[in-house]
Amino acid sequence: MQATMENFQKLMLFNLSSGEEKRVWQEDSLFHYCYNIVFRAGYLALYGTEPHQGADKEKANEQDRIHSNQVFHEFRKYDRLFPRLAYAVLPPKDKMEAERLKRLFWSILSVKKSWRKDNISGWISDQNQLLAENGVPEYMRDRFMFMLLWASQGNTGPTAFWLLFYLMKHPEAMKAVREEVDKVSRENGQEVKPGSPPINITREMLNQTPILDSAVEETLRLVAAPILVRAVLQDTSLKTSSGTEYTLRKGDRVALFPHISVQMNPEIHPEPHEFRYDRFVNPDGTKKDFYKNGKKLKYFNMPWGAGVSICPGRFFATAEIKLFVFLMLSHYDLELVNREEEIPAIDISRWGFGTMQPVRDVRFRYRLRF
Repeated sequence: MQATMENFQKLMLFNLSSGEEKRVWQEDSLFHYCYNIVFRAGYLALYGTEPHQGADKEKANEQDRIHSNQVFHEFRKYDRLFPRLAYAVLPPKDKMEAERLKRLFWSILSVKKSWRKDNISGWISDQNQLLAENGVPEYMRDRFMFMLLWASQGNTGPTAFWLLFYLMKHPEAMKAVREEVDKVSRENGQEVKPGSPPINITREMLNQTPILDSAVEETLRLVAAPILVRAVLQDTSLKTSSGTEYTLRKGDRVALFPHISVQMNPEIHPEPHEFRYDRFVNPDGTKKDFYKNGKKLKYFNMPWGAGVSICPGRFFATAEIKLFVFLMLSHYDLELVNREEEIPAIDISRWGFGTMQPVRDVRFRYRLRF
């Protein structure tokens, strides 16, 4: 958590200085900006930073900024190929490129190279040690590290894009979340003021944001669309809530798509295609319960899957998204370049792989608040 925080500051706030001349609007592409910053902060927090001694810290930080940007550029190439790679429909040229990128990342994230880094996440070190103790060869551990990179960073940046986009599209939502962020900062002695150092957001602060939590949950409800696959281990029957019964044979596989059956179900979520930032929170800040046909639901939003295979990195991913948005709203005014910007269509080739990505980017501008 602290490492992620420091890396966000390293990437977003390293050239901040107070003064009215610095409060000029800067324009960028929102999807690229969010994915780039969130990926790089997560990558550096997990896989380590450039070592430094004494006064060389800023030089090491600059190396981290350059290296992480290069890694993101290559990761996006792989990310664009991934759905067709997973479905085994890549043409030969793209297949060769995917193979090149895999080998590049096996090298970048290799166990040998990790020894040269500082501040490697304990989670990454523990995973490597566990595999080594169980006899997994080094080349397979290198490959496992790339799998962890995609699993941990492939969806957080796109989710941050949708969250900031929806907040900018809905001024009442932006106002409510920003007021909560400012209140939490103030109460924890971390208020952003002209000339003050970057705020240090703690886990305790992130636990005091029920409105932001609801906005994150609502964003995931709208744009997270994983497919859940289960193997049938013995002959059984499955009865749905509508009363339809299916006979399942041992050896069958069942694929569930909760984006439609749960997240977009108007019986559970009225006006399901509308973004309601407070859909998941009661007026007193407690979490809302959801019902269908008078029965309280255990599963009313399933962006992380469910059961034994629920995403193990969901807490890290949520904290990463919240940290990024907390920092953006604390330090910057944000607005869409086109106030009437339509919600971009989603890339349907990515159904089933987590958070949807837009088919086009959206221009936005930002400037220092103070």
